[in-house]
Amino acid sequence: GRISCEYEGYDYCPFCENLIIPGDADTNDSAQAHKNRLLEFDRTTAERTRIHDDQEDYFVTSTSMWSTAEEQQSAKELEEERNRKLHTRGNQVLQLDL
Repeated sequence: GRISCEYEGYDYCPFCENLIIPGDADTNDSAQAHKNRLLEFDRTTAERTRIHDDQEDYFVTSTSMWSTAEEQQSAKELEEERNRKLHTRGNQVLQLDL
């Protein structure tokens, strides 16, 4: 809302046409509480801003030019393990009861 001062005097608000009462305790208390809540929110915003990337390892490949040598070697080993598991079949048993 609009902030009025003692210099302007206390009169009706030109926007909402409500009477501006000096020292209105309820309005002042709620405004102070709202101000404090916003300041606390601003103070703790860095603590609440965390990014959890579930696919973080998805982009690390053995051919990535942005990865270090150790990351490339580790990614290559993971890719080889995934390919080995994908292309090897275990013993499969099919049982049909008629």
